[in-house]
Formats: sequence, structure tokens, C-alpha cells
Amino acid sequence: MVEFNLQEESQQLADPSTYVFDDEIDFGNMDGGEVTALLEGKWRSMVLSIASSSEAITHPGNPSPFAVFRSALKHAENLSPSTLPKILDSLLSAMAAELEATVRDVNPGGLNGNLEGSVDVDQATVTAHKNALEMYAFLLLWVVGVGEKVSGKDDDGVGTAAATKGKRTTSKGTKAATSKVTKKKASSWVWADQIPLVLSLSSKVLKTLPTGRVWTSTAERDGFIGVITRPAYQVAESEAFMKVEKIKSSVYKVICLAVKGHGHAFAFQISLLQSLQYFEHLAEPMAEILDVLDKEFDVSGVGDEVLREIAQKSFPAVDTKGPRTYGKFLVHLGEMCPKIVLKQMSLLLDHVDSEAYPMRIAMVEIIGHLIKYLATADQIEKREKKINSLFEMLGERFLDVSSYVRVKVLQVLGRIWELPQKFPKQRLIMTANTISSLHDKTPSVRRAAIALLTKSIVTHPYGIMHGGELRFADWEKRYEEVSKDLEKLENRPVDEAGRPINEEEESEDEDSDDDESDDESLVKEPGVTMEDDASLAADGSARTKSSKSKKSTKSGKSKSSATRPSEAGISMTEDYIGPPVTDDGEDDEDNAPADATGEEMDEDQEDEEAVMDLIEEEVLDEEGNPVPSATPTKRSVKSKSSAKSPRTPKRRKGRPTEDEEGADGEEKMTVDSTPLKRKKKKKPRKSEQVNLHAVSQEQVLVAEMEGTQIVHLKLRKRYYAEALDFIRWLEQGSETLGELLGSTHKTEVLEAMEYFRVSYEYGMESAQIGLKKMLHLIWSKDNASTSEDGKELKGIRAKLLECYRSIYFDVVPGLEPRQQVNQITKNMIELTFDATVAELTSLEEMLRAMMDDGQIQSDVIKRLWQVYSAEKEIPRGQRRGAIIVLGMIAAARRNIVTDRVDTLIRIGLGKRGKADLVLAKYTCIALQRLSGTVKKVKGSLDDKSVRLSMDSPVFTKLKDMIELSYRTKDWFGMAEQAINTIYLLGEQPDVICDEIIKHLATKVFNEPQPTSTSVSEEKPAAAEEESMDVDDSATVNGMSTQDPKEKESTDMGDAFLLSQLVFVVGHVAIKHIVYLELIERELKRRKDVSAKAKGINASSPGTSKEGEELDQVVGNTEDEIGDLIASVREDEMMYSPDSLLATFGPMIAHICLNPAMFKHQVLRTSAALSLSKLMCISSKFCEENLLLLLRMLETSRDPNIRSNIVIALGDIAVCFSTLIDENSDRLYKGLSDKDLTVKKNTLMVLTHLILNGMVKVKGQLGEMAKCLEDEDRRVSDLAKLFFTELSTKDNAIYNNIQDVISHLSVGPHAVDEEIFQSTMKYIFNFIEKASSMCEKQAENLVEKLCQRFRDTTDEKQWRNIAFCLSLLPYKSERSLKKLIEALPFYQDKLREETVFERFSEILQKARTNKSANKPDNEMKEFEKILNDFKEQGQEDQALEKRVEVKKAAAKRKATRRSK
Repeated sequence: MVEFNLQEESQQLADPSTYVFDDEIDFGNMDGGEVTALLEGKWRSMVLSIASSSEAITHPGNPSPFAVFRSALKHAENLSPSTLPKILDSLLSAMAAELEATVRDVNPGGLNGNLEGSVDVDQATVTAHKNALEMYAFLLLWVVGVGEKVSGKDDDGVGTAAATKGKRTTSKGTKAATSKVTKKKASSWVWADQIPLVLSLSSKVLKTLPTGRVWTSTAERDGFIGVITRPAYQVAESEAFMKVEKIKSSVYKVICLAVKGHGHAFAFQISLLQSLQYFEHLAEPMAEILDVLDKEFDVSGVGDEVLREIAQKSFPAVDTKGPRTYGKFLVHLGEMCPKIVLKQMSLLLDHVDSEAYPMRIAMVEIIGHLIKYLATADQIEKREKKINSLFEMLGERFLDVSSYVRVKVLQVLGRIWELPQKFPKQRLIMTANTISSLHDKTPSVRRAAIALLTKSIVTHPYGIMHGGELRFADWEKRYEEVSKDLEKLENRPVDEAGRPINEEEESEDEDSDDDESDDESLVKEPGVTMEDDASLAADGSARTKSSKSKKSTKSGKSKSSATRPSEAGISMTEDYIGPPVTDDGEDDEDNAPADATGEEMDEDQEDEEAVMDLIEEEVLDEEGNPVPSATPTKRSVKSKSSAKSPRTPKRRKGRPTEDEEGADGEEKMTVDSTPLKRKKKKKPRKSEQVNLHAVSQEQVLVAEMEGTQIVHLKLRKRYYAEALDFIRWLEQGSETLGELLGSTHKTEVLEAMEYFRVSYEYGMESAQIGLKKMLHLIWSKDNASTSEDGKELKGIRAKLLECYRSIYFDVVPGLEPRQQVNQITKNMIELTFDATVAELTSLEEMLRAMMDDGQIQSDVIKRLWQVYSAEKEIPRGQRRGAIIVLGMIAAARRNIVTDRVDTLIRIGLGKRGKADLVLAKYTCIALQRLSGTVKKVKGSLDDKSVRLSMDSPVFTKLKDMIELSYRTKDWFGMAEQAINTIYLLGEQPDVICDEIIKHLATKVFNEPQPTSTSVSEEKPAAAEEESMDVDDSATVNGMSTQDPKEKESTDMGDAFLLSQLVFVVGHVAIKHIVYLELIERELKRRKDVSAKAKGINASSPGTSKEGEELDQVVGNTEDEIGDLIASVREDEMMYSPDSLLATFGPMIAHICLNPAMFKHQVLRTSAALSLSKLMCISSKFCEENLLLLLRMLETSRDPNIRSNIVIALGDIAVCFSTLIDENSDRLYKGLSDKDLTVKKNTLMVLTHLILNGMVKVKGQLGEMAKCLEDEDRRVSDLAKLFFTELSTKDNAIYNNIQDVISHLSVGPHAVDEEIFQSTMKYIFNFIEKASSMCEKQAENLVEKLCQRFRDTTDEKQWRNIAFCLSLLPYKSERSLKKLIEALPFYQDKLREETVFERFSEILQKARTNKSANKPDNEMKEFEKILNDFKEQGQEDQALEKRVEVKKAAAKRKATRRSK
């Protein structure tokens, strides 16, 4: 028998090349032929011997079979590729045979017999089988090692090495060998396919072999088990093999069998921990092995021991690989076996505060898995306590220092909210924490917080009773009603026995019938649940009151139903988007165009009837305009069958009544109560004798019902209170989310947009505000899709269009096509309600983009025209919204308005427009689309705009609209757009505008002043409600509120008519400048065309000199045209005796110059605005009136006038920059204006002028810097934007930083130290970036700032200067040297504690930036000097105080002596 020690031999396999054994065959020194011949002989005999007896492996020989196996495996690289498969096949079959023989001999019961039987077995036989099994296990382990090496090489390399080993191989032989390898490649032996066979044999050994009988000592048995399981561990070390499911399951089976039946638990525990330390990919497989052990093999102790070992480990912050692997293992184990982790959670809690953030992340995920596990546990009391403690741990991690941990907390909560259990109490606490996370400094945390809030809405637990909508007003109303009902029941009087007094016993006989009918409702009907009992009891108790209360209730209900808004003349059944249509349609026929056919009229009538298919109750304002309802239009119609969550609110037409909602809720509420008995009460008044027993029984029933109802109401009250708290938190966070829509991080913006879309679907009141803010994102340039974390992210613009399309334009399930069109039309119109100018501009861009993409159907456009042109009376907002939308989409498709010009004139400029000037205004804007919206190319002289002849009825109507007398603020907006339309469409707009001005002048100066009761006949009926707010001397509706005597001495005419004239003059002047520029371009275009024509006609070849002369002629001609137009503006428009504007210029200036004489508020505002416009025409006129305008800016009390002047000064600076530059100091005063609008406009104008180089900065940049810390967020954001853009200019901030410091720290403009520090810190960020490119700037700043110390004795300025010095980067040694050289300037200031701290910060920053290989002797010396001067200064200061004290004492003594 061959001697073999498994422990020693297996240890030598660590390096097979050094393994030496007896009878070794050295295949390495043989050529190919010798190897083949030897193998054929030795291998055949060896195979035959072990085939005859598996124990032959132990027999000696020359060489022995065991030596042949070992020699072949040691020199496997020198053998042919076909050798290893033969070795493996022989080994597997021999080992399987030996296993069967061992089991048969050691355990006579066979493979399925009792392994622990008491049958005596020959010890020699056991020893023989033991040696054989150990040898086979050894060889199997070696085969796996060889197979791993072979699988790591290319097949070609292996084959070629064997074929070319011989020395006599020629080139032909090499080619032949290569071709053979190529042929074998298709049918090559793959090691990965053999691994399951090897592991299957190992599993069979572990499953059937009675190791306790074969190996008597534990050490020998453990050695054999270690060798038989080592192939499994070795295979698991390969990440590629562990991705194959068959191999992975085989590895699991081998290890689990060894642990279960052969005492391998401790060894597996050690191997597991080593695997986690060295192989990151084994984290999840090792957790899965523990799961298989627990669930399939009922072994959980190993997991407990592993967790105890991990709990004792500590991970430093610098280690990232180890914590990440261990954390992944714990997370996967917590997900698959939460019960095991929960038992050891008390030990693992130390890792919650681990220094390594990956471990903290893992613990957060484990907590999430445990909460999910506990949510389905059986023991409720213990479960709630554990869940509360786990949620507290999650709440603490909101304040973790690592942003990755904070993100993980939010993600884990998102998965918890998806569970069937809703955790209402914990949800409120976590929602509050999530709202605070919206202010986190890390974008990824803010993004995760927004996503969690969105999921919180979708999965909220308050959709049980009322459909899931989260409208605060509705929930508050329900809460108040429940509180009242509960208070009424609790305060109900009771008798001496504690039973409630039943008032119906005292009712009249005539009410007995009613009582009986009401009492019958208390009897339970078949199929009524326990929850229904509570609602029925509540209804029954309410109906068993006295007849008076019942009658009053009924009468109240009838009154309320009788006074429904539907009686106002408009049907209120569905969504209202158009006028009611009569059955006969006579009005439509009368107002139809003359050339319309009968068929067209029928179609129009049919379409108009379709408009009325959806009519809804609308709330109207004072003007009759519809007020947008808080109920989203689409949400009220859409079915919620497509919702993700069962608690998503139902989208249904109309809103359910409170009775319906209450019934819904009561059917679902669970109330512990005793079922009511089906007992019908008797009528005591009809019987001659009173049944006392029945009466007492009835009182007991009523008491039980009322007790159940009180419990039910208390539950509902708590339910509503929690819902209100949840909604409050969400509404509070919506404000911050609105700000995050302007974030520079794309992912945040996308998540915020999704949040507002979802919140709109759930009826939240803040959703409308968020959607309006979202609208401005249409101007975002980010329209490209990107991928992040495996998800595709849309562009911001594309996401916005998707959100609005899903809310307002998507098809609503269950509606007919006509109703779909009506719904979309209504949604589009409602978008214009209460919209600002900025919102309308953004809405126009969005609708234009959707129109370009073909997303707006022609049927919708047709319906919009029907709403606009409806002859019936409809709310003004409906008609206005229709024309606004039509004007917007016409920007993309001009023919929308070109085909309906007659309709625009008839409606917007006709009777409807005269009654509603806002409608006329937007009609003018729609008419402007006739000109086209072709973008002008820079440098191009072509003008593709369309113009109409002056005899067009459009201009006649526009002229009439302007000339009509209106005393309403809406007239100015209408007149402005009407003049814009005239100048945009007219070929000679100046002609008609001259007529308008003359007509208005005639009315002002020739017509008598209207009496106190005179009102224009053509004045709109609503003019009294829309009249302009004026001051004490204003004229309202023709009546002056000024004292009559004062009026006679001041305004002798109609001030409002004069203000209209002044306004028209000013606006015509500014539009005429634009018109002159168009004329100049047209003249240049014609000259250019004629010059090109001459060049083409001159076909004879000319010299280049002639061409250059022609270019010079053309250039001179263009200059002449430009000079001609400039002279017209400068000399003729404002100073020619034939100019109409020149007549009114001095008059407008006179009005502005004498505010005491002209006190009318509207007149002064119009005059200031018109004067500003006239000043843009001529530099001479501008120079004459500039000081007047600036004085008005400083002295006017009206913020509107000041704001208009600031904007006008910006326009004047564009025209005449030198005039404004000379007076720029006065323009900066607007930054300190008390009115927010004036301040904001001043900042915007200065930003534009400075960044475009129109105004030079002359030390006033400090005022701009003060705006960085303004209380208003918009002003501070504008200031930050200004400095960000200014930093891109060459040295702009560096050149002015000294002036900013002086302005903010000295004089009347000085600010508090806190504001100074935050402002300078923001500005110095740009200096630091600039100084990285030019260190010289930083050195100069150090020197200049240090010199400021010697010029001041104020300690506040010392601190400010020292703070500015500490903000510099000190990246070079020269900056520090400059600081040391300037020591005499600040050495006596170091006694001030704050100054010394700043210099200490500077020293620390310099040390951080210093190179590691350079000594810091100079810094140490400088630090010592600083400390010495600090101590000396403090001593001097103390000495000064003592001297002052002694002087004061001496002075007091001298005073006493003199007395």
C-alpha cells in the first residue's frame, strides 16, 4: 500500500511545482512522441487496474496508479489538451465506485441505510477505504486547480504548447499542429462544463459517506472534509463561475451538506469571513448560503456566529473596500434572512455610528429590511415597539455627515412607503424630516428628498374614505364637521341612570307616523356590515329628534337646493367652456356671414351645441370672469383605473356630496361594536297603555348606538387630524420645491416637476403655483436626454411639455371625441386665468412648441374660435382666454388668424371689444400675427413681414377703438397694442396715427369738461368697477373727488382725456423710431438690389479696381441713408415746426415739471412715461430734460413713476450712453429705494448697462454688493447673477474690490459685520478663482489691504480688513512674504481677539498649501511673532486701562480737595 498523509500532501499543493513524490514521471523533459508512447502504455494499465478495483489507487507499482495520476497532473501543461478530460473522467468514475464500495462495506444498510447502525465492520477494510478516499479527494482537489489554470488560458496557447514541445518540429509540423488545434477548437473541452460534475460528486460524498465510521478522530475527519469542500471554495473565488446558476447552486449544496452533517460549521465561518475580506463578489453568495442553511437545512447558528464576529469588527474611515463588502453581505442577508439579523441587531448597532460611511449605508438598508419584515410579524405589541425604535434610528441618520447615507435613508423610506402597511404616525415624522432635507447642501440629497415626497403622495394612507385627494380645504371642512358632531354627542344631556334623554317621548301624536318611519331605518337590512351600523346609528339618532328640528332641517335643505347657482341663467351640469345655444339657433343665423351657406350655418350651430356638451358650475368674480377652481379639470374627469396605487384619488365628474363621502368612509371604517338587534319600536302614543319595558329597552339600544357613534367619530377625527398634518407638511415643502425648479442641477428640476404633476393629480392647492413656475422652464436650453444610474433622463424642456400634455392635453378615457375636444379647449383657456405677463409669454412659447410638433388638433382650434365668436353672453374670461390662446398658436401657424380676420374685427373690435377692452387688447395682439413671425437674420436687409394697405378695415376699427372715450385702466393696454398693430401692419402708419393724435387733442382742448354725472355713451358697462385708482384730485367716472374751488384754480380740462392724449403721443413716438429703422433698412435693401443689378448688367470683364470703387459707392450710399434717418430723428421729429410730436413735447415736459399744478395720478404717470419715450428720439431733447427726469426719480412719491423712469433710463442709455454715464451716480440711488419693484428694476437696468459696457463703474459697485444680502430673494438672486457675469470680464471685480470694501465698511453706507462677511465671502470666491490664474493679483491685494490698517483706528474696520485678508488663497510663498513684510501696519492691532484669530487662519491656510518637502521655519517664526505682539498689545491695553483708572482716581481726589 502506498503511504499517504492527506494533511501533509494537501498543504504541498499550494505550489505544485515544488511538490516531490516517489515514482514521479518527468514528462517535462520528454518530446511529444515519448510522452504519447509512455501515456498509452502506463495510462492504459492504470485505467484497467482501477477499473477492476477502485482500491487499486492504493496499490504500489512501477509506477503506481497514484504516481501516474500525480505525474500527469503536475505536468499537465506539457501534455496534450485531451489528457485532462481523460484524467477527470477516470478520476470521477473511480471515486464514485470507491464511494459506493465504502458505503456498502462500512454501512451494510446501503446508501439509504442507517448510517449510525451498530453493525461491526472490519477495521482493515475501513482503513483501506479511508486511504483510497483520501487519495481520490487529493487528486480531485488537484484536478480542480489544474482546471482553473487551463480555463485561464486560451485554447490555442494550450494546444500549441503541447504540439511544439519537441525539438525536431519543423515549420511544416508547426503549421500542421496549428491546423489540428484549429480543428479541435470547435469541439474543445470546456472546464466550466465539468465543474458541476466535480461538485456533484463532492455533494454525493458528503451526503452518503458515514465519515464518523471511516475517520475515528475529529482531526482526520475535518481534514478530509476540508479537502473535499475546498474545490467548492476554489470555484467560488472566480466571479465568472459564480454567475452561472448551475455552478453556484452546486457550490451552495457542497458547503451546506458539509456544515449540516460533518461539523464543517466553524471552518465555513472562517472561510466566509476570509472571503468577505479578499473577494468582494462573494458578499451576496455567502449571504445566500446562510439563507439556504437556514431555510433548507435548518441551520441558523452559523449565521448568528458570523454576525457576532462582524459586530466586533471596526472599520476606519480610510478603508472603503472592506466596509463595502461587509455591508453588501449584511444587506443581502438582512433582505433574505431578516430573522437572523434581527436577533443580532443589538450587537450590530455599533456599526450605525461606524467611521466608514459604507457600513452606515448598509445599516440603513438593513433597518429598512427589518421594518418590512416586522410589518408582517404576528406579535403586534413587540412589533410596534421595534418598528418605532427602527424608525427613530432612520430619523437620526437624516443628520449623518455623509451625503451618501442621507440619500440612502430617503431611498429606504421610499421602499417602506410602498408596503401595504402605511405607518401613519411614522410617516408624519419622516415627512417633516424630508422637508428639512430639501434645504440640504448636496444636490443628490435634495433630489432623493423630492422623489420621496412624490412617493409619499402616491402611497399616502388617507385615501380610504374620500377618494385620496389631498385638498386642504376639504379635509379641514370634514374635520370641523366631525368635531361639531362629536361635541354635540358628548354634551348631550343624560338622566340619573346615565342614559341619554330621549326627546321624542315628549313629541306630539301627530308626529308618530314620522317617528315610526324614521325608526324603521334603524333595523339592519340584509348585507349591511358593522361599519354601516355606525352610520345608520348616527343617521337614526339624528332622525329621532323632535319634529321641529326635522322640519327645520328639511326646509333648510329645500332652501339650499332652491338657491343653486344653476338658476343664474347658465346650466351648471358640466364644465362650462362656451355659450348656451338655443334650440332654434336664430341668433346664429342672424349673425352669420353673408356668404355663408345653409350647410355651414348648420355645422356651426352643431359645433356650438357641442361646445355646451360640458358645462360646469363656475365661480365668477365681480367682473363676471370665471375664477379657476381648486379642483383640477382633468383630474375630475379622468378615471383612476390607470393609477399605480389603489389609494390614488378617483377622477370623476363633479364632486361627491358630503353625505356620499361620509357613507363611503363609514362603509370602510372598522368599529368594534355590538350588532344592533332587529327590533322595531312600538308607537307608544297609539296604545292606551305605555309599555315601560319596551321604552327602557329602546333607551338601552339608543345608548349603545350613541356610544358606538362616539367611538366612530373619534376615530374619524383622529384620521382627519393626521391627514391635515400630512397635507400641511407637503404644502410647506411646496414653497421650497418651487425654488428648486430654478436649480442648476438637472435631476433636481426633473424631480420637482414630477412632484408638482403628481400633487396636481391629487388636488393639492400648491400644485397650481408650482405648475405656473414650471412654465418658465420652457426657455431652458436643456432638451437632450441623458442617462444616470441606468435610467434615461429627459431634457427639462421635454419633461415640461410631457407634464403639461399629460395634465391638460391627453385624451381622457371614457369621453366621446366631441367631449375630448371640449375638455382640451377648456383646459387651454383656463391656463390663461389670472396669468401674469411673464406666464403668458412662457405659455405662448410652450403652445408654439406644441403647435410645431402637431400636438394641437384642428378641432381644438375650431372650438376656440367658436368660444371667441359666440353671440351668447358668456363669462369674459372664457372669451378672453380663447383669443389669447389663438394669438399664441398663431405665432407658429399664421393662417390661423389670416382666415378669420373678419371674425376678429367683428368680435374683438366690434361691440364685444368695446364692452371689454381687455378682449380688444388681445384681439390686437392676435391681429399682429398677420405680419408673420419670421426671425430676422443678423446683417440681412430682407424684410419678410406682411403689411396691409391703409384702406383696410382693420385700421379703421383700430382708430375707432383708440378714439372712443373710456375711463378705465384697460384703455391704456388696449391703445398700446392697437398702436403696435398699426405700426406693424400698416404701410404708412404715421398717417393714421397723426389723425388719432389730432382727434384726441381736439377732444381735450375743444370739448367742454364733462359734468359730474356725464359718462361716455360708449363706455363699457363695467367701467365703474374697473376705473383707475387715483389720488385725492383724481377724476373718477367724470366726477372729481377734489374740492371744487381747488379744481377751478388747477385743471381746467378733463385730466383723464389729457392723460390718454399724452400716452398716445409718447407711444407713437417710440414706435415711430422703430418705423424709421425699418425705412432705413428698406432703403438700404433697395440700394443693394440696384447695385447688384448694375454689377450683373456690366457683363464686360472689368478690373478689380472698378469693383472696389463700386463697393465704396454702395458704402457711401448706406452712410448717407443712415445720416439722413439720424437727422430726421435728431432735428425734425422734435424740433421741426411741421412735426406733430414737437408740438406736444414741451407740453409733456411742462406737466412733469409742475406736479403741484397737475395732480391727477394717471396724468402724471402718463406724462413721465411719454417724456421718457420722447427723450429716446433726440439727444438734444434728452439733454434738455434729463435733469428733470432724474429729479422726478428722486422726488416722486409714486413707485410706478419711479419704476418707469428707471427702465426708461436704461433705454435712453442705449440711445445716448454718454448722457447717462455722466449722471450714473443718481441712477444707483434706486438700489436703496424702499419700493421693491423700483429696487429690482434698477438692479436689472444697471446689470444690463454695466455688463454691456454702456455705463462705466465708478466706485458704486458697493451698492450692487449690498443687494447680495437683500431680504427679497429675487433681488439677491439678481445681484448674484450680476457678479457671476461680471467675474467673466477681465479683472472687473479685482479692480473694484477696494471700493467695495470701503463702501461697505466706512461711512453712511456701512453694513453690519455679519452682512459684510457674507457679502465679501461671496465676492472673494471670484477673486480666488482669478488669482489661481494670476498670483500677482493676490499679492497686490495682500499689500493694499495691509496698508489700510494704518489709516484707521476703528476696531470694526480692523476686523473687516483681517477678514478680507483671511479670504485670500495664499497659494504662493510670495503672498505670505508680503503679509510678513507688512507686519508694522497691523502689529498693534493683534491685541484684538478677532484680528488675531483671522491671522491664525491665514497661517493655517498657508501651511496647508505649502509643499511637503519644504521646511516651515519661516511660518513658525511668523507664528511666534504674532503671539508675542498679541501678548504685548494686551499688556499695553491693560496698562492703559490702569493708567486711566489712576487718572480718574486722582481727578476725584483733586475734586474732593478743592471742595
